[in-house]
Amino acid sequence: MHRRFLLAAVVVLGVLASIYAGPASIIPAAEKMRTEELVAKHLESIGTATARAAAKNRVMNGAAEVTFRLGAQGHLVGKSTILSEGNKYRLEMSFPHEQYLGEQIAYNGQNVTAGTVRSGVRTNLASFLYNYDFLLKEGLVGGTTSSGWFLLDVAGRQPKLEYGGLKNIDGKKLHELKYKGGKGAGTFQTFFYFDPVTFRHVLSLYSLRVPAYLANTMPSLTQDQVEGSYRLREEFGAFKTVDGLTLPHSYKLVLTVEGQDQTFLADWTINISQVLHNQQLDAGSFNEK
Repeated sequence: MHRRFLLAAVVVLGVLASIYAGPASIIPAAEKMRTEELVAKHLESIGTATARAAAKNRVMNGAAEVTFRLGAQGHLVGKSTILSEGNKYRLEMSFPHEQYLGEQIAYNGQNVTAGTVRSGVRTNLASFLYNYDFLLKEGLVGGTTSSGWFLLDVAGRQPKLEYGGLKNIDGKKLHELKYKGGKGAGTFQTFFYFDPVTFRHVLSLYSLRVPAYLANTMPSLTQDQVEGSYRLREEFGAFKTVDGLTLPHSYKLVLTVEGQDQTFLADWTINISQVLHNQQLDAGSFNEK
């Protein structure tokens, strides 16, 4: 009798402990989620397989804002357009300022092109995405705003992914997915984050530290562009459903550059007001001259 009482007490205490342990008690189990399971749940968060396949291209129009914080100062308001068709992608932001007209970055399925502010000179954002073109070629930048988002075609792209469990990011618990390797990725650290309830992709972090001695191995870049650290952050929010697809309607990019001769920090915010699918796009839409 005494032994049965002790066993019952242990069971009761175990149940109470699981009740009062709070959210932290479920984290270990959540961290055991397989990569394939996370990707599958993420795809479901976008829409059904039928709805995803039906969207052959996408046009997203809206307002754009840029705030220069270091290396330049100022705040501008303009407009934006994001185009995607298959793996092709174009990000365009225009602002009414003669010294900064905006950003024009495109990928035509083979090559990345970017606009210039004057002959041979690109903005910091355009230079970053042009020099490290694998970010567009492999369908990383843009998240689910793009029809070429790499997780939509894991079977075809065969990315190297590693699930990192639940991480505390900016005070929120998010599922972490690490992207490993890729042509041109070098020593990039690339992480994608997903809401633990909806499994929507809400954050991407890219970071790169390049020492000066690598300048000779990258002849297409100047030493100023090579040496230093680079960080690009993408935030996605304001999700709405259009044509059966739940897509972000706010998109923010934050670029930090800490180089030998420059420090730069700016952020761009796009608020999307219109989403259209299966439009007739001009053949040159994904080339920037």
